[in-house]
Amino acid sequence: MLQRYPVRSNSSSRSTGASRSVNGMLAPPTAVSRGRSCSISNTQNNSRPPSVPRSAGNISRAHSPLSHAITINHASPDQTDVLSRQFASPNDSLDEPISAGVRRQRSSSTDCNDPSMFTPGLTKRLKLYAMKVAEEKGVDKDHLVDFIDTGGIAYMLVDLKATMMLFSAANRKSLLADIKELIESKDFKSGLQNRLTACVLSPNLTAYVNDTLEHVMEFIKKNSEIFKVPPFLFEDIELTAQLSTLVSEALSCIRGNVKAKLMSSIIKRSSIIDTARSLSHGCLEVDASHWNRYAFLRRCLRIFLIGTGNYKSIPLKDIYSPSLLPSLHRDLRVKVGDALGVDVGLDDFDSDPIVEGGGHVDENGAGSMGDVEGGMNGSNAEDDGTDPNINHNGPGDGDEDEPERDLSGVAEKFELDPNDSGFGGNGKRAVFTSSKFWRFVDASLEGVRKMGKAEAEELGDGTPAENIVRNILVEYFQQDLAEFPGKRTVPKLISVANPQWQTKIQTDLLWQ
Repeated sequence: MLQRYPVRSNSSSRSTGASRSVNGMLAPPTAVSRGRSCSISNTQNNSRPPSVPRSAGNISRAHSPLSHAITINHASPDQTDVLSRQFASPNDSLDEPISAGVRRQRSSSTDCNDPSMFTPGLTKRLKLYAMKVAEEKGVDKDHLVDFIDTGGIAYMLVDLKATMMLFSAANRKSLLADIKELIESKDFKSGLQNRLTACVLSPNLTAYVNDTLEHVMEFIKKNSEIFKVPPFLFEDIELTAQLSTLVSEALSCIRGNVKAKLMSSIIKRSSIIDTARSLSHGCLEVDASHWNRYAFLRRCLRIFLIGTGNYKSIPLKDIYSPSLLPSLHRDLRVKVGDALGVDVGLDDFDSDPIVEGGGHVDENGAGSMGDVEGGMNGSNAEDDGTDPNINHNGPGDGDEDEPERDLSGVAEKFELDPNDSGFGGNGKRAVFTSSKFWRFVDASLEGVRKMGKAEAEELGDGTPAENIVRNILVEYFQQDLAEFPGKRTVPKLISVANPQWQTKIQTDLLWQ
């Protein structure tokens, strides 16, 4: 660096502050020993550097920071000024150490001074260690040696990341295969059916068919531990679709079993308490709220059988009772009166059955539901059967989940006249056919809720609509128990804590 600044002497006879080397270049005014810094004092004050002894002649140093010999002579004041202008910036002071303005240049090779790169010696030691580890762990030593041959830590990190990504993909594929095997096993299907039975038999279930599959799937996703479903399953579209199919088939099977047992209970004249025990078959704890809901379902079934005219399994005289009159539309009353020759109260029949009485419920949804969407009118549905001896272990009502659609694919909507029962009376189109029992139940349940809301608004005393709905269901239970007392008396209820998973289903599996 110092060779870039040649200074020529103005006089050969005068002694100069620096001697020239063989090639005529000026050597530094002082030698800087390694690890130390020296300063140059102002020569105009005749001062000398403290590290340079005062003597005549030349002072030689063995080595300089640039590793070559330099000869230094004491400079005159004029030459010192030249040196100051050459080596100091305008803002520098002469008192600053020389080392502050001199920097050692790095080698042009990045690998030599890069601590993240392996030297040949370190590479050799790492390979020896890798061979030792491979022998102890029983792994392939060539893979370890190739890993070391990447040459540096940064390259090894990239290699590690790529390997982890590859392992993650392979692990994901293996995990999905294990999940697929799990959900196809008999044990999983059996456990799933037990939990779904608790869902269908929940006394607070919003609906049995309308949007039920979608909300049950969402509930399973949020509470996968209840159904013993691996959460990772929902990250795969195909497995999610496969689980949805299993849930749909299980729900259809459960609904078929519930309907068959309700049919059997009507034939046997069993009490709803015994029927509830048969329905639950050990899947859940049953209390009074379950009795109320199941009594409502049996009432709906009796009205449905009257509406569809299906008396092949149960005679009409065993289905009908005067307690059903408040829930029967005019066309159904006419049908019962003509068939049985009994007074069905046509003279004082009110065309709006919701207005009168707490138990006066429009089970068919007319007058309280307004529009009945095409979701109640699934096409190509199979008859879910009315023979109580049939074991519904296959899809019975599953097709009811699909609404009828027009040619453009839009779901059709049907409006029921307030005087229309929905069963095709008075020459009107039948909405509730023989395969639409659970659609009828959903419509009836919605009718009860709307009636409870209307009565709560009419009272205006802050009574929750839910309390009124519960009172209506209690009244249905009392009427049912009077007609179907069975062989046992009503047991005394003992407060039993429900399992946590059952409580979760009954409180959270709700929707608007």
